[in-house]
Amino acid sequence: MAGIYTTTSHPDGYHGLAWFEIRGNQIYTTVSHPDGYSGLAWFEIRGNQIYTTVCHPDGYHGLAWFEISGQQIYTTVSHPQGYHGLAWYEIR
Repeated sequence: MAGIYTTTSHPDGYHGLAWFEIRGNQIYTTVSHPDGYSGLAWFEIRGNQIYTTVCHPDGYHGLAWFEISGQQIYTTVSHPQGYHGLAWYEIR
């Protein structure tokens, strides 16, 4: 399982502990996430795109909120806060 960590570009800054973990094509919160561990997948990976699931607090939206490029994760124009051009997360 890979962890997803915030970067210094994330609005909440770098925290050093994984906020999410990847299991297969699903992304779950960890106990280090500000909202805690939920046990339900908040996101689903399809190709290099990340979509919310029905279990996400904001629900399923049908448009990718994030895009994976290498080990970096960027917001897309469909994200509620828009595209920023700097990676918000890093996969390790």
